Amino acid sequence: MSKLYILAAVFLFWSALAASLMQAQLVASPMHKMRVPTYRSLPIRATVIAKSNAAATATSYN
Repeated sequence: MSKLYILAAVFLFWSALAASLMQAQLVASPMHKMRVPTYRSLPIRATVIAKSNAAATATSYN
């Protein structure tokens, strides 16, 4: 049973290492620098979509 744990740990280690190396290779590639920004990569700004010019009215419930 301990051999199974060792094999699982080795497999997970190599998988994580391969994933991190692929990520580093992607970031270093020139195609990554030329990508078009998407809505997820743009900074979030508060934008006013519509303004309401109606006067505020107070409603009382009696």
